[in-house]
Amino acid sequence: MIKLMIVEDNEVVRQGLFNMLAGQANIAIATDAENGDNALKKLEHGVSIDVMLIDWNMPGISGLELTRWVKLQRPEIKIIILTMHSKEEYRVQAFNAGASAYVLKDLEIEDLAKIIHEVYAKV
Repeated sequence: MIKLMIVEDNEVVRQGLFNMLAGQANIAIATDAENGDNALKKLEHGVSIDVMLIDWNMPGISGLELTRWVKLQRPEIKIIILTMHSKEEYRVQAFNAGASAYVLKDLEIEDLAKIIHEVYAKV
């Protein structure tokens, strides 16, 4: 079972992802956070997760900054950036920060679940 953390500042989007992904095979939503600060607090308190789904734009700690921190402190956690930014420069920054995948928010939920499984399976 893949333990997932959803980090998204928009409550409607976060709850929608939570509800839709909770029904996908082999994915368990371990926790969620409304911003990078709260995600860091949960990680510092030892929450056990395999994959983080992180929004790029958030108040406080950005998705990019959160990605960098996680890869330094908890490199075993795989990160998927979820965003509306389709510019290549954002994608490059995300991968340089340590993200395993970069996906746009207009993705179908089944495709997102497939990407979560693929990222989790990568060594």
